[in-house]
Amino acid sequence: MCNLIVDEGNSLCKLALIDKDAIVAQMSIKDLTSESVSGFIANRHIDRIISSSTRSDEVKLPSCLEGIPHIKLDSNTPLPIHINYGTPQTLGRDRIAGAVGASIVYPSSNVLVIDIGTAITIDFLDENGVFQGGTISLGPEMRAKALHQFTGKLPLVDLPEKAQLQGKTTHEAIQFGILQGINLEIDGYIRSYKERYGNVKVVVTGGCSDIFINNEVTRKPNLVTIGLNAILESIKI
Repeated sequence: MCNLIVDEGNSLCKLALIDKDAIVAQMSIKDLTSESVSGFIANRHIDRIISSSTRSDEVKLPSCLEGIPHIKLDSNTPLPIHINYGTPQTLGRDRIAGAVGASIVYPSSNVLVIDIGTAITIDFLDENGVFQGGTISLGPEMRAKALHQFTGKLPLVDLPEKAQLQGKTTHEAIQFGILQGINLEIDGYIRSYKERYGNVKVVVTGGCSDIFINNEVTRKPNLVTIGLNAILESIKI
């Protein structure tokens, strides 16, 4: 018997099967279809489902999942953490799930949750399990597209694996500016939070998390999945 986790992000929809807190299967697809989901869950008994979407108000599950108990994460869903946010109805569900995941990785700790994907979110969960909010900024691809679209001559660049301090061509200057800018931005946040709160754990996740170069952080690619499963496990259905 497994929990099915459905995480519909801005770019991809991620599916995971969790059995006794262990991820036993994962898949990323562009859109949910009955064929793809049926193949993913083949020969598995699905006990419960939790779904979350950053694209719309709710995930439209395919017909093959009808009848299975289903939690749709929204601002009214009971959570194992507390939310101190002025507009909880607009709080991204991926940010909620990431914070819950951080509470599992580092219980009773101050945790800075950094999610680098289409956007970059940096959120703070305090040692009392209270989500205190954070920041949202452009992700790497959005920065590259913005420089190209809002200027007359700057090219659209791909992103290198590593960045130098100085680009010797306009192409390199854009590439390195994006990567170095993100790294310095995040390092600055980490330093500021540690100055304010003292002992702060740092967890990094997201599809573009590899661009952040810092060996003193904990990397959890499945942080949102961990959080969604913890939410599901905390609710009796």
